[in-house]
Amino acid sequence: MNFLVEKYDSALKQTMIQLGSSEKLAQTRLKVTERVRAEHKKANEKAAEEKEILRVKFEELEGKLKSSSAARKELVREKSHLEQTAANLEKEKTMLVEERDAAVDKLIRERQRLRDSQGLEVTRERERVEAAMAEKASRHFDRVRDHFTRLEAFEKAKNLYGQASGTKKCLEVIKASGTEIPQEMIDVFAEQEKLYEAEVMKLRVEPLSDSDLTLSPLVLPSHFAEDRFRTSFDPYGSNVNLIGPETASRLVTSLEVVEEPSEEPLVDVTSIPTEHVKSPVGSGFDERPENENLKGFPGKDCLEIGDTLVREGETENVGVEDHVLVSDSSSEGREDGEEDNDGIEEASLPRPAEEETIYEAGDTDVPPLPVVDSLAPISTRAEDPTAAATKGPDNQDSMP
Repeated sequence: MNFLVEKYDSALKQTMIQLGSSEKLAQTRLKVTERVRAEHKKANEKAAEEKEILRVKFEELEGKLKSSSAARKELVREKSHLEQTAANLEKEKTMLVEERDAAVDKLIRERQRLRDSQGLEVTRERERVEAAMAEKASRHFDRVRDHFTRLEAFEKAKNLYGQASGTKKCLEVIKASGTEIPQEMIDVFAEQEKLYEAEVMKLRVEPLSDSDLTLSPLVLPSHFAEDRFRTSFDPYGSNVNLIGPETASRLVTSLEVVEEPSEEPLVDVTSIPTEHVKSPVGSGFDERPENENLKGFPGKDCLEIGDTLVREGETENVGVEDHVLVSDSSSEGREDGEEDNDGIEEASLPRPAEEETIYEAGDTDVPPLPVVDSLAPISTRAEDPTAAATKGPDNQDSMP
């Protein structure tokens, strides 16, 4: 009996447990169903809202489509109008380009014609100036060349006169000391002395003037030059703004250099090796024999020619391409009167034997001549120191 009761209780408990589980499951299903219904309701409401929005957008797009169709038609009409306008502008552009090309060709031909004409005028002007400069420089160089040619003959005659005079004096001194010397020998040298003295007087040479050793600006009338621009130029300066600084530094040289007379002793320059100094090509100067035997000479850095002091350093840097300003005011006025004035100044005679030492050219073993006062009164006036310092190839005297 108890067994049945326990079995009944256990079955009842299981049934009650199953009933409780069924109720919980039913409640859970009910909640899930309600939640799904709420979600479906929200989704339907959202879909309705979206549908309404899409309808509004569709209506807007439909209105825009209609307006775009009208605008498209308007754009088509505007496009056709613009195409017609572009065609007209293209035709006008073609006409303007043709007119421009014709005007440019005309201007190019005119410019070339003006350039050729100006080039021809400038070339003619340059040839005229070059010819005038060459003519003027040639006159300067011809006078200088003639001076050195006559100076060479004069120095040779003066050396021969000094040799004859010195030899005669030596023989007289030796004879006076008691040595027997034939009088005929002394008379021979006396005759040579008189002969060469007459030749020296005949071949007298005037010193070069400053105008022969300087070149001033060449002034020629030209329609290219304007006086309103010349006021800013310095006719005697370097005009640094017009030429290069290197060329300007070479042109700025003083012509008035004053130096104290050299106190160096007399030297024998006959033993100095000969060295030819060649002038730049195209400069107009030929190779001068007077430039020989200057290497090693104490005063070669400051040589005086005529009344103008010439410095070696001022000319060694002057190149062939350097510009030289030439003027016809320095020599053209004196060109005709120079031949008439050749005999105005007297040539200086050789210094007395007590004041200078005369050596025969190329003979380094000849002793100095004795002191004799017989020739002292020959010189008629004081010898110009600048002229005495000008030496030729045969006269080897040097001034202290």
